[in-house]
Amino acid sequence: MRRLRFLLPFLKPYRSILLAGLGWLLVTDLFGLVGPWLLKVGIDAVQGQELTTLYAAALLLVTASLLRYMTRSRSRHSFLHTACRMENDLRRDLLARLLKQSGPFFDRFRTGDLLSRFTNDIANLRTLAGFGTMIFGNTLIVYAMTLVVLLKLSPILTFIALLPYPLLFFLTRYLSGRLLKASARVQRGLGQVSEALEEGISGQAVIRSYGLRSLRGACFDALNERYLEDSLTLARLRNAIGPSMALIAPLGTLLIFYFGGRQVIAQQLSLGELVAFNAYLVQLTMPTLMLGWIFGLVQRGAASVDRLVDILHAEEPPEGFAIAGGERPPAVSLRHLHFGYGDKPVLRDLSMDVGAGTLVGIAGPTGSGKSTLLRLLAGLYPAPEGQMLIDGHDLTRLDGSEHRRRVAMVSQEGRLFSGTLRDNLLYAGSDESEEFLQNVAQAVCLDEEVAHFSRGFDTRVGEGGKALSGGQRQRVCIGRALAKGGSLWLLDDPFSHLDAATARTVWRRLRDLLVGKTVFLASGHASLLAATDRILVLDGGRLVESGTYESLIAQGGLYARLLEKERLQRELEGLA
Repeated sequence: MRRLRFLLPFLKPYRSILLAGLGWLLVTDLFGLVGPWLLKVGIDAVQGQELTTLYAAALLLVTASLLRYMTRSRSRHSFLHTACRMENDLRRDLLARLLKQSGPFFDRFRTGDLLSRFTNDIANLRTLAGFGTMIFGNTLIVYAMTLVVLLKLSPILTFIALLPYPLLFFLTRYLSGRLLKASARVQRGLGQVSEALEEGISGQAVIRSYGLRSLRGACFDALNERYLEDSLTLARLRNAIGPSMALIAPLGTLLIFYFGGRQVIAQQLSLGELVAFNAYLVQLTMPTLMLGWIFGLVQRGAASVDRLVDILHAEEPPEGFAIAGGERPPAVSLRHLHFGYGDKPVLRDLSMDVGAGTLVGIAGPTGSGKSTLLRLLAGLYPAPEGQMLIDGHDLTRLDGSEHRRRVAMVSQEGRLFSGTLRDNLLYAGSDESEEFLQNVAQAVCLDEEVAHFSRGFDTRVGEGGKALSGGQRQRVCIGRALAKGGSLWLLDDPFSHLDAATARTVWRRLRDLLVGKTVFLASGHASLLAATDRILVLDGGRLVESGTYESLIAQGGLYARLLEKERLQRELEGLA
């Protein structure tokens, strides 16, 4: 139960609605107490041949039932309304916390698992906060009220009727730990199934083109089978509670009929009182049976809380100090930068000074650390303290959100969002005019292609931009960065899907627009870096060369070899 305190801050804003729901629930249960008592009055009236009393009891019974129906509806609305609001707030806070995390967090959690937490785990907590809270409150009220009336009718019979109920306590105590572990296994299994499903859908083109349907299907079947076994184990544990609880009510009823019947025969209890006593005892049957459902729900909720706490209690990046003059191009300095993903080192003893407004090219073979350096500069991964300076300030001490506002980053993946071409180009821009949109499209050589689209800028790009080619996606991403603006540009091989002629044209236009900005351009095409102010050459995570295009060619080192390799590749392609 201590785990479920996690929900209290999310329920607190709606405590007035919950209190109103509790009030309606109290009224509902009061009307429930009236029914058996009116039944007693009616039976005693029949025995005494008091027709007026009988008719009055029948009328009051019908009225109480109708009023109980209305108050029950009001109480349910209050609890379920609160649960839906809590679910909305919880999902919003989870996403906000998720978007604050840095790269290592997303390396640790897979997309499918996070989706499972956002859907199934939150749904478990919504059910617990809505139906679970309502039924638990109703159970407490019904037990408290009904026991008072039962004791008033016959303390001895009440004691006898409740004799089987301690079995419930020992049963739930025994199954508690096993249910919690089984629920946690089921939730983990569901996350793995969701992850495999997400990978299968997003990678369906690769799976079909490589003929991997049988292999992927076998992997999915194994995960699904394991999830099924865990679910069946959990179902068996839950089913062990339900029938056991269902046995308690009949035992109590049998004891009442035996001992209560003897009291009626001995005229120590009237027939109406016995019927009313049994009716009140029957009212405890459903709450008792629902205790098993609530118990299973609490265990699932506790397992879901454990999974959501990983996100909500994940360590946030520290709040740094505000950036003064964030619109100005920054100077960047590296001081013996070391960085790696886990135990795998990527950047080693990297030192450099880049002045404000400098256009820097980054070259190097695949796996040399170009993309990693740009991710660190963008603040997507935490740099080691004191090893990366922006305008002389340690990047780890700057406000991360403010730093990223001045960053315009374009990655080689070309990730777009579902929606229209217009939505994606202006995703982070403030100017939404048609003229501005046309200028952005022209800057990235998209204007002619958009003119041939039937719906122009209102063309839908599909999930992840699948309706566009790889080169079009990359140019939309460059246009999106132009629309956003920024003083620090980080371009991670943004022309990899473009042909050489288009790449040169886009880069020429873009270069003119980036005059006065601090720009880092990492590219697998070494020749594209010829017009930069300075070229940094990485190899194995180390800075092996640095200088202008002409000086690096004169050195005849790694950069010159990369250029020669490109030239030979072009010649071979021309011969082919």
